[in-house]
Amino acid sequence: MLKMPIKILIFILSIVPALLLGQTNNFEFVQYDTAYVGSEDFIIQHGDVLNLSATPLFLTVTRVEHQKPATWSTSFCFNGHCLPPFIEIDTSTVLVGDTAAFSLDTWPYSEPGIGAWTIFIADSATMEVDSAHITIEFVTVSVDDEISIPKAFSLSNIFPNPTNAWINFNLNVEHSGQYSIILHSLDGREIVTRDYSLRAGINQLQWGMHDLPSGNYIISAISAGRRVSKQIVVIK
Repeated sequence: MLKMPIKILIFILSIVPALLLGQTNNFEFVQYDTAYVGSEDFIIQHGDVLNLSATPLFLTVTRVEHQKPATWSTSFCFNGHCLPPFIEIDTSTVLVGDTAAFSLDTWPYSEPGIGAWTIFIADSATMEVDSAHITIEFVTVSVDDEISIPKAFSLSNIFPNPTNAWINFNLNVEHSGQYSIILHSLDGREIVTRDYSLRAGINQLQWGMHDLPSGNYIISAISAGRRVSKQIVVIK
């Protein structure tokens, strides 16, 4: 089980009320790159933070790491500050009408694996929060430059989990074809079913959870009599 630094846990607990109650937007975190699959030596995930208010904002950025191979190195830059990999929190003032650049920079060092992070940005005055989930999958490449195909039918971990808006996940399939993904409650009641025509390999999917009440749910992928499932928690 991955351990989360105490300072990050305290920060997340402090922003939960803002997530649940909702507030007028003083800023917006626009994340242009949220998922990557490939074999590049250096991966940059870009975003912007826009000040929508009539006053300067003192914003705190926190990087929460869910998983990554031990040899990978990851750091982030915010509003001109590029931090070393061991620093997870940064603060900066974004002036009225300004846009602050954000990037998550990753060096996989040729080790295959998956990295997953949630980036939280909070207004220090109002505790308004915006966030984005980022996943990176570094895969090996064959001699003819084709990305290797998964050897098993599997569903990745779901992030963020718990969620109050969106979930992101990968469905890994050995063969191209038709696949169904079903969301149902713990008592077996079917809530949503979606059918996909997927390619062999790693398929990145995103679902909105906005209309669901708080509770525990199961999301399952089904193909040719096989089923893989994960549990998710929705908090409103």
